[in-house]
Amino acid sequence: MKTNNKEGFFYSCFAYLVVTVLDLYFTYLGTPNLALEGNPLYNVVFFDWGGLITLNLITFAIYVLISYYGFVGYKRPVTKETDLKRYLSYISFGDPNKYVAMMWKAPKYWAPQIACLCWSVAIILPFARLFIVILWFFLIMKIDATIFYTIVASIPMGRIDVVIAILGAWGLSFVWIAKEFKENLKSIEHRKKKEGKVIDW
Repeated sequence: MKTNNKEGFFYSCFAYLVVTVLDLYFTYLGTPNLALEGNPLYNVVFFDWGGLITLNLITFAIYVLISYYGFVGYKRPVTKETDLKRYLSYISFGDPNKYVAMMWKAPKYWAPQIACLCWSVAIILPFARLFIVILWFFLIMKIDATIFYTIVASIPMGRIDVVIAILGAWGLSFVWIAKEFKENLKSIEHRKKKEGKVIDW
């Protein structure tokens, strides 16, 4: 059964497109010659505005693919498990009795792990990149945001967006698990109602 959340897919892509355009716009205002551009990939591979725009088009295309799989493409497994641990064991190893704490063992089925990562990344990236837009805005408008600047300066290369993306995606992975488990319970309830059975959780 596919997740099929097309609204989430379109909203996430639109949000990322908006922050991408804003990031490029404020970058142009803040450093027209790109001397202050902090993207490490840009500094290694690309050296002008054409390169920077190309890089953003590539990353946006990758983002669309990630978002599509996380919101639409992932096929949710069908299971009768109503216990969270057994549910996780089933979707990861195909056996509800093979629960592995903290998922230290490589799963047999990677689709749920990939879907979790894609969904989490698709949600957090627009917010993470928005912080770069805010940083540029503060610098251009010469706004006194000492605490914010200090936090950014304490991060390697000032990539606060990367830190937010990593921490945010990690936190959202638990949200994805809870969401998928809830959907699984709903599907069980739906099947029981369809079969005319009384549900007693």
